[in-house]
Amino acid sequence: MKIMVLLFGACREAAGTHQWECEIEAPADVKRVFAATRERFPELDRFEPVALFAVNEEHARADQPLRDGDTLAIFPPVSGG
Repeated sequence: MKIMVLLFGACREAAGTHQWECEIEAPADVKRVFAATRERFPELDRFEPVALFAVNEEHARADQPLRDGDTLAIFPPVSGG
């Protein structure tokens, strides 16, 4: 499977890129693709417990299944007032 991974904010800065194409064996879910992304970009490890996700522009949980061609967006936590 090929999943397009988009990185935003501090995640993008930590990885040094805004996207990459993850090739992974099926079945896959958000958690597994995020783990592969952290393996490729170890600087993202600090976001593991707090990252937010969207699949095909809709909020997603870590256990959401992914299909070939999906887009996974990874966001750092958001704060402010």
